[in-house]
Amino acid sequence: MSKLDENKVSTGGSELLADVIKEEKRKKEDNDTDKKNDKKADGDKKQKTESGGVKKLKHGAMATTLTVIFFVFLVLVNVVATKLFERYPITFDLTEEKIYSVSDKTEEYIKSIDMEVTMTVCAQESDFSQLSSYTQQANEVMKTYSKYNDKIKYQYMDINQNPDFFKDYTDDVAQYDIIVETNPIGDDGKEIKRTRIIGLIDLVEFNDELTEMFSQYGITAKEYAKQIGNDLTFLSYYGNYIESSSAEQAFTSAIMAVTDPSPVTVTFLEGREELSTLGYFRTFLAANGYTVNSINITTDDIPEDTDVLVIAAPKVDYMDAELEKVDKFLLNNSMLGKQLIYIADSGQGATPNIEEFLNEYGISIGEGIVCETYQSNYYGYNFYTIANNISDDFTQDLTVNDPALLILESRPVNRLFESDGMLKTFAYVTTTDDGYTIDSTKDMNTLAKGKQNYIVLASKASFGVDNDDTYYSNILAIGSTSILEDRVMQTNQYQNSLYILSVLNGMTGKTQGVTITPKVISGNIFDINESQKTRLKWTFILVIPAVVLITGLVIWIRRKNR
Repeated sequence: MSKLDENKVSTGGSELLADVIKEEKRKKEDNDTDKKNDKKADGDKKQKTESGGVKKLKHGAMATTLTVIFFVFLVLVNVVATKLFERYPITFDLTEEKIYSVSDKTEEYIKSIDMEVTMTVCAQESDFSQLSSYTQQANEVMKTYSKYNDKIKYQYMDINQNPDFFKDYTDDVAQYDIIVETNPIGDDGKEIKRTRIIGLIDLVEFNDELTEMFSQYGITAKEYAKQIGNDLTFLSYYGNYIESSSAEQAFTSAIMAVTDPSPVTVTFLEGREELSTLGYFRTFLAANGYTVNSINITTDDIPEDTDVLVIAAPKVDYMDAELEKVDKFLLNNSMLGKQLIYIADSGQGATPNIEEFLNEYGISIGEGIVCETYQSNYYGYNFYTIANNISDDFTQDLTVNDPALLILESRPVNRLFESDGMLKTFAYVTTTDDGYTIDSTKDMNTLAKGKQNYIVLASKASFGVDNDDTYYSNILAIGSTSILEDRVMQTNQYQNSLYILSVLNGMTGKTQGVTITPKVISGNIFDINESQKTRLKWTFILVIPAVVLITGLVIWIRRKNR
């Protein structure tokens, strides 16, 4: 091969080598670029991963913090709510008859008490509450009163375990009794202790069958309970005769009595086969702050502290000695200031002695029964009358402008005179001008026509010896026991209860009371015991918040692992 040829070959190889080197260099640069890109991508990925982890950590911490805050909030809300429920009457009565609630007027009155009142139950709370639904209701009523007014306190003191506490009380205090007391300051600056005892019998109302049975024997349920032992023994025998609860009436009456500087005492006279016990009327008076008791007029003297006597349609006439007790009571050593409510009835027999006594005050109970001519003035029968001709005297406590009374089979109450010296008579409730009376015992013949009287007030006055004051003793004569009977007194359509209360308040100078309706406690009631209360308490304070916390943690863990 020539030189020329060799040179040609050598030159081509150099160029070829240069191309190879150039290609390798390019590949190397491309490879370095790919590595850089991969490294950058790995860095970005790592940065993104680290960033996502931080975000997850932040979200998890936030969720945990919110859950803890929510848990603490729930606990605080439950603690605060529990304290509020204990301190204030934030309660919900789910019973159909609202047996654990008190009336609006009772609430208003209880809140107005400005004197320290203590209610002491002579038993342990668990023992007292578990006796019956009625004692459990009484327990709740006491708690409600103390919540409405912090001056009213209640406590449980077992009579057997605390002898020192009960040594100052009389032997009349028994297990399960409730002592209501206060210590007001008298006019002389000394502390006066006023006490009223509420027994188990006072917490319930019996049906007419039982009260009438005891009335026939001239004894009350309370008196019979003392004879056979105590209230608990009595209720073990006669518990089936309980008709309704009177706990609200009993507590309100007791509080009124111990806080009232001049309580009014009403004494029912029994022992002469009275045609009606007027059980609801007695409860109604007690609920409005009157102290109510009864005596047998044939054997007992009228208590000195009595302000009002009630004679409820005796079937047997009073003897002279018994009427002398009544007359002496009204005269009150010439000081007067006493009241008598005499209630007649169409079922009475002849009572000439009582009639003569009433005549001296200008009152006569007529024969027959009162009727109305037009249907707008009677209810069903012409002797089931509706009276709306009512005097304005002593109507200060009525809450309606045009009151109406339902009066069934009333005897006419006649005025013998309008005025006779210091004696005056006033027609309080009358029929229309078209009223009349009929003889219900024979042929329903008309006896008299024209306006008839249902209620008449006879008032005897005297002047004070050392002052210019005038004092009065009054007889309120009513023609029918129906005006005060249970079924009529409880109706809202007629104002019998409010009217009689207003008149009695006016006669005695007592302020307006509180109108309360007895409550019937039936079998199926919403109720929980102490163990159930404890379970509910911890359910709301601990269990529910714990469930919320656990739920939050589970959600957080699941999110973290995604």
